[in-house]
Order: sequence, then structure tokens, then C-alpha cells
Amino acid sequence: MKKLIFPVLGLFLLVVGLFFLRNSLSDKGAELQSLEQQKKALESQLRDLENQIAQASSLNVIRDEATKMGMVAGQLYFLPPVPVALAPGR
Repeated sequence: MKKLIFPVLGLFLLVVGLFFLRNSLSDKGAELQSLEQQKKALESQLRDLENQIAQASSLNVIRDEATKMGMVAGQLYFLPPVPVALAPGR
């Protein structure tokens, strides 16, 4: 009788351990699936934001916004170089 107690107890502990391990794996699988869905949503949001940045940084949008703020296009004036007296040679 005493010889059967240890193997039965060991088998019982293995079954209980297997139950907890399987339950833990199930929980981790659900958590992993949730994280993957969250990752996909964040990647989609990132693509949308990058698209908005690209549109907002286009020259047409910048020009329109500058005009709304009262800015006008600048004009460049090129001045001819002024002759400078040469230093006497030494």
C-alpha cells in the first residue's frame, strides 16, 4: 500500500501541474492575440499620421497657409559688387 502512494501522488501532482500550465497558456494566447490586434491598430494609425504629415508639408499647403497668415512672396534684388581699392603692393 505504501509503495502505491508515492507514484499516485506524483501522478496527481503532474496532472494538476498540467492543468495549471494549460490554463496559463490559454490566457497568454488570448493576451497575445489582443496585443497583435492593438499592434495592427497602432500601425494603421501611424500610416494615417505619416500621410497627414506628408500632405501638410507639401509646398501648396505651406503656400496657402502662409497666404492666410498675410505673408507674401519675397523679391530678391541682386546688387552689383562694389569695387574696392587694392592695397599697395609691398
